[in-house]
Amino acid sequence: MDQEFSRRLSMSEVKDDSTAKTLSAAARRSFFRRKHKHKRSGSKDGKDLLALDTFANDSIPLFEDSVSLAYQRVQKVDCTSLRPVLILGPLLDVVKEMLMNEAPGKFCRCPLEVMKASQQAIERGVKDCLFVDYKRRSGHFDVTTVASIKEITEKNRHCLLDIAPHAIERLHCMHIYPIVIFIRYKSAKHIKEQRDPVYLRDKVTQRHSKEQFETAQKIEQEYSRYFTGIVQGGALSSICTQILATVNQEQSKVLWIPASPP
Repeated sequence: MDQEFSRRLSMSEVKDDSTAKTLSAAARRSFFRRKHKHKRSGSKDGKDLLALDTFANDSIPLFEDSVSLAYQRVQKVDCTSLRPVLILGPLLDVVKEMLMNEAPGKFCRCPLEVMKASQQAIERGVKDCLFVDYKRRSGHFDVTTVASIKEITEKNRHCLLDIAPHAIERLHCMHIYPIVIFIRYKSAKHIKEQRDPVYLRDKVTQRHSKEQFETAQKIEQEYSRYFTGIVQGGALSSICTQILATVNQEQSKVLWIPASPP
């Protein structure tokens, strides 16, 4: 009987120890849940630290996760003239030609100025905010100048830019904020299938369509943060209709940009 009593007592101690460990683990989990919940809800001071600035509906989210929100201070920009338009993606030249022919009073392609100068002189012009972008040609440079852009916008037309995507940030530094529209095709085959009796009579070769599609993918991956709108690739008439709608919509919007530090 003494042995039976000792055995039961030992089993009871093991059970009690196991129960204690379970309760301890549950308590720890409950504590961490409460702590995490408290962290998510946040105090007033915590919210003040997380929010750099708050507008009623005019703040631009900088990043967002499950724990916190942060906001970037912005300022309103009054666009007194029509904003330039930069179109990125496949079949650009054809789309620009169609836009100018279909809406000549609305769009004008930015002329490239031919300059015979040294590389250092061209780069100095970029640094001095005289040139936006340039392309090296045989014996000269094709340059997009700030003066050319302003001359077109002052005539109440959208300037169709012919610049590389990396020059967008350069424009922002010059206080020029283009409407950036990306044409997204589903595949290289989709590009190759496009036809138009007036603007695209010749077939797009398989090699050319593949190159354009791959280039467009890289542009979207690296510069999508600058996109104002994305239009779906397809028939040229459909693309132009979408671009016109996007330009009209964006031009009518209030423009908010990151504020300069105090």
